[in-house]
Amino acid sequence: MTIGPDGSRTRAAEIARRIEDEVIADGWRVGTALGSETAFMARFEVGRSVVREAFRILESRHVATPRRGPGGGLVVTAPDRSAVLDQASLFLEYDGFAADDLFQIMELLEVAAVEHVSATIDAEGLARLREVLAAEVDVGDLRFEPVTVHTELARLSGNPVLSLFIHIGNNLARTHGVRPSQSEHQWIHKHSVELVEALEVGDTVAAVRSVRRRIRGMSRRRSVSSTRIPSTPTTGES
Repeated sequence: MTIGPDGSRTRAAEIARRIEDEVIADGWRVGTALGSETAFMARFEVGRSVVREAFRILESRHVATPRRGPGGGLVVTAPDRSAVLDQASLFLEYDGFAADDLFQIMELLEVAAVEHVSATIDAEGLARLREVLAAEVDVGDLRFEPVTVHTELARLSGNPVLSLFIHIGNNLARTHGVRPSQSEHQWIHKHSVELVEALEVGDTVAAVRSVRRRIRGMSRRRSVSSTRIPSTPTTGES
């Protein structure tokens, strides 16, 4: 039976979902060869065009990619977190969001991260926070720093869901953040210092208080704009 264009796409999507489910069930082993086009054609009893469309879907979802040549075929890949962050941010750009909503959610997320890290952090984690803190002193604009004390806390929490959503919030704050003045930069850094010092002595209450003060202070200062901020200076700007 011949499957039309719409049916082909539907079948390809079904095959892609089956393969994706198997990759997840197998522990998402990056680099694993899943099989050739011919093998998948025989397995699912479909033509080459349907298999190639399924491969395209899997590649667009950062699950697997076709590898050409001998020993090639479909190979498991690692998802690209930056692509996830960009897509989530773009969706919120489309759907619309208020700065106050962002600050409210970021406070909840960062407090959760601090509470967890405060109970579990070890000497290595504290050393890493001090290292990141020292590096922040020489940063001109924290909006474009890939690693800050707060993103490092998200990583140290060991909670991938919490970490992902904190990074999504930071991504929005970066693209909508107003460039801080020197005094504002010093103010933000001061709160980061307070946070790390509180964690060093095991004072969870003080650490949480520091996070709340920083985020609420940034909200009052309107540190995030409702419009997207250009990421690079325009011609003639310094």
